[in-house]
Amino acid sequence: MLKSKLKGLKTTLKEWNRCEYGNVEARLVKLKEHIEDLDTRSERGLLSVEEVANRKRFFVEFWKLAKSKEYLIAQRSRSKWLEEGDTNSKYFHRCIKARTSQNSIKALKVDGEWFQTPGDVRKGVVGYFKRHVEGGKGVRPTLERLILNQLTMLGIVL
Repeated sequence: MLKSKLKGLKTTLKEWNRCEYGNVEARLVKLKEHIEDLDTRSERGLLSVEEVANRKRFFVEFWKLAKSKEYLIAQRSRSKWLEEGDTNSKYFHRCIKARTSQNSIKALKVDGEWFQTPGDVRKGVVGYFKRHVEGGKGVRPTLERLILNQLTMLGIVL
């Protein structure tokens, strides 16, 4: 009894997956075409309320499908990694180590002075931005004598 129910559930889930996530790439292309079509129509004139609502709906569906595609790719890569194992671990660890060293600040030159220790680099960065933020106490222009054009609608001054 349970076995037959699970088989029925399996077919139902497969059908739902096919309807919900089947052929994601083609659906993304079609949604992009719809959005671009509405964008070109909006450039030529105004869109109706229904077309604006459709455009918004297309965008929501587009981003939902794009995210699900991204999750699917990540899930497939993880399952492939689990199946094949970590055969290139030495290579990948070397890549991660190289990237970490590229992303770190080893030395910093501020106002002609080099900072090399982490504490000195931190002080140099904080000092630079502190001077940058506090340095804006000079004379600032005002709008007192500036004459601006006024917006009008049918000759009436707003």
